[in-house]
Amino acid sequence: MYESTYLLLVETSAIIETDPNTWQAIAKLGECLLPEIVAIEIKNIADGKVADGNDSAAKEFRSLLPKLNWQITPLIAKHPDLLIRTTQNLSRKTKLMMNVAQGAVGVANAHPQKCVVLISNEISLRDRIAKLGYKNLCAIPSAIARQWSRTDQAPPIVQQLIKQLQEQAEQTVLQSSLQPAINLKPAINTENSKFSHLDANIQISNSNHRQTAINLVKFGLTTIFLATILLFGWRLAQPQQFQQFWGKTGLPSLPKILIDSHQPNKNQ
Repeated sequence: MYESTYLLLVETSAIIETDPNTWQAIAKLGECLLPEIVAIEIKNIADGKVADGNDSAAKEFRSLLPKLNWQITPLIAKHPDLLIRTTQNLSRKTKLMMNVAQGAVGVANAHPQKCVVLISNEISLRDRIAKLGYKNLCAIPSAIARQWSRTDQAPPIVQQLIKQLQEQAEQTVLQSSLQPAINLKPAINTENSKFSHLDANIQISNSNHRQTAINLVKFGLTTIFLATILLFGWRLAQPQQFQQFWGKTGLPSLPKILIDSHQPNKNQ
């Protein structure tokens, strides 16, 4: 078990009704928080402002608090089951318990990935916390917390909540890892489609180029053939003009056999 998987929240009764050995045992469990309302109550008890308080224990705790390294937290949150109505005739102690419960809810809301463990010797407060049904909040007495510190074995309720939080975290990680794969599939199909269209365009372009080249060759051959027919026809019809034209082109002279064979025999 890792210390980072839970937070400890200490209530007034777990301080006033115990001793320094219990406080130190709780401190060894991990990160401890002291609700601001509890810190104020401890100060009032130490100053003698609370008649039924254990002022000696409160004074001793205040002197050891810096060594315990407990952090005072002002976190608090409203909850429908923890509302204090002006029409209710609640005792001072009951109002204090309600405020502590609101502080526990505030810490649980601020740290949803951690198990928040409220340490209190007030049975009514532990029952109230249990009835809230929070997935990351529970309450245990100081004696159980001290045994936890001694055996290094978390109470069953704490183990259960931590297990549920870990399963929830694993499920969240699994869902987040699957989401990119789902989104990637259409992208891959789109890219493949783009490449398919590109290949098709290249094939069509190559085919067009081949057809154009064939047409050019055909046109060239046809042009040469027609030009040859015209030249031979001109040579036969007007040999002297043809010879003058051919001489001006700078091309090699035609074989005489091709010229003389078609001229009339002067001896005849």
